[in-house]
Amino acid sequence: MGNTGGAGWLVRTQRERGAFYQNFTLGLLESGICVGWHWHRYADNDPDDKKVDPSNRDSNKGIVNNRYKPYTFMLDVVKPLNQRVHGLIRSFDLKSNTASK
Repeated sequence: MGNTGGAGWLVRTQRERGAFYQNFTLGLLESGICVGWHWHRYADNDPDDKKVDPSNRDSNKGIVNNRYKPYTFMLDVVKPLNQRVHGLIRSFDLKSNTASK
């Protein structure tokens, strides 16, 4: 998909989507006030479905395309962070507690 419309930030590649996710999520974890997050859409809209809002026909927002094929380049960047969430939280909490003393 062209990914030229819809809400949110627009990136050119699946790897950039993964990097943006990492950056955004690390900010949430470091903030100390985030209680959770979720991915907005599982699958992209069907670009041929004329009932879909026109601004979302070419929006690449899912973790799978409209044929349910995973975006592996993006997921390869997202997965390592997700697997380390609890350790990252502990690290950020330790850093924050040390800095406040």
